[in-house]
Amino acid sequence: MAEFGSLVRAHGKTQLEIKNRYPLPTEKNRVFYTIEAFLFSPAQLGINNERFGIDQFFSDVKSHTRFSISYVPLARLVDPNCSISPLIRIRNYLEKATLSTDLNEHRVLYELRTLANLFSAEMKATYRLLNDIAKTGISQHLVRKSEKFLDEASVFLQRFREFHFRLMEPSISSQLRTAMRWSDESISLSAENMLFYLHRIFAGHKIQSRIESMMKAEIQHRREMKYPSVLKNKDDSEVERILYRESILKKWAQTVLYMSSEETGTNRKIGHILAGIAAAAAMTFAIVATFFAEQLFASYSIPWAMIIVVSYMLKDRIKEILRGILLRIMPRFISDRTEKLVDQIIQKDVGKTKSMVRLVQLRETPQTVQTIRNAGANPFRTILPPENIIHFRKDISINSGKLMKEHSRIEAVTEIIRLKMDRFLEEMDDAKKLLRTLKDGKVATVKGRRVYHINLVLRLSSSEDEEQLSRYRIVVNKQGIQRIEEVASR
Repeated sequence: MAEFGSLVRAHGKTQLEIKNRYPLPTEKNRVFYTIEAFLFSPAQLGINNERFGIDQFFSDVKSHTRFSISYVPLARLVDPNCSISPLIRIRNYLEKATLSTDLNEHRVLYELRTLANLFSAEMKATYRLLNDIAKTGISQHLVRKSEKFLDEASVFLQRFREFHFRLMEPSISSQLRTAMRWSDESISLSAENMLFYLHRIFAGHKIQSRIESMMKAEIQHRREMKYPSVLKNKDDSEVERILYRESILKKWAQTVLYMSSEETGTNRKIGHILAGIAAAAAMTFAIVATFFAEQLFASYSIPWAMIIVVSYMLKDRIKEILRGILLRIMPRFISDRTEKLVDQIIQKDVGKTKSMVRLVQLRETPQTVQTIRNAGANPFRTILPPENIIHFRKDISINSGKLMKEHSRIEAVTEIIRLKMDRFLEEMDDAKKLLRTLKDGKVATVKGRRVYHINLVLRLSSSEDEEQLSRYRIVVNKQGIQRIEEVASR
């Protein structure tokens, strides 16, 4: 089973990316995970309540959730007994359909896109394997592994492309035929990229001629099928067109893996309820004041009128003050944002997430977080301005039983959270800094870069696993993220 964990990296210069992996155990119908991120930033960056509130944080955060599917080796993809192979499933759908109305085109389309993803993943896994072996030089073991790969790839491509003839029947919709072509083009490009890599590492070896022959066959196949991804010229516009086409094919295939997230409206409903409670409390005060005036003064007298006017004036203020207090307190017990996860294939809710963010002080963070943050810290930290700390928490609930019923190849759910760092960069000084040094009796200047350190502590927990803690140092300057370093906890 996949492991629960996170990967932190930069996405461009101005976005921090946290990639979380949530395993889906087959024996459980529902799983629960929690991720907490503590961002410690220097005081001079000004990440405080005046400049950085809840709304600003969520406007800077974007998340994407998708399935992580199991690797299926090429030999298994063509194995008639492999029930999870998209190739075998498509063949079975086509064989069982006697009329066009019998064919579940929605499922065939899903399997075609899944097949393109599985083939691409298998190419990447094979590349990593052969690349590790190639580090020690060209060995017989590497040659045998590569020859085995070439044999299996040839068989797979032949079996897969046999579907072209079946899908050309008049009863098949044009949408499904187009999907077959797009899937074929995507698979051909993935195969070609892998062959280019093998061609490079086996330069001068006799196996290179076979690799070259397969590369030419893929290019010729795309040319005969009139696919747009054939490089005819080498000018910039042609290269741009090919790269754009590859991007479109990749997105088309991968969207089958993504879930959509929709706000539930729970927070908005609770906000209306709290506003109603505040209004009821204020009205109660006004009514009590009216009863009090009736008891003490004659009706319609000046003192009676003054009490009534003041009570109604205070009623409006009480309503607004109570509403503000309740809205500030209640998110601590619910969330700032509640979203449901929707499986786009079956159009059903398969999970829920609850997120909340606070600007906190160090003493308000868990002791384990304080310990890992202060490990190897500056001994003069206590006399420096305290860091500003953002505490982001996200609780994830996934209906693994429902997901596994519809997607038997899924082994985990992967969530990618991206935080725009632009607000952190606004108050930074210029990155360039001149240093002076003495060299050969003369003063020389050296150009340097001024950087800031933002520390990130991640705390992961689930209903099954023990708490995981990790710390990262994000080195940034006015131009953005320069690098991210993982810091030992001790």
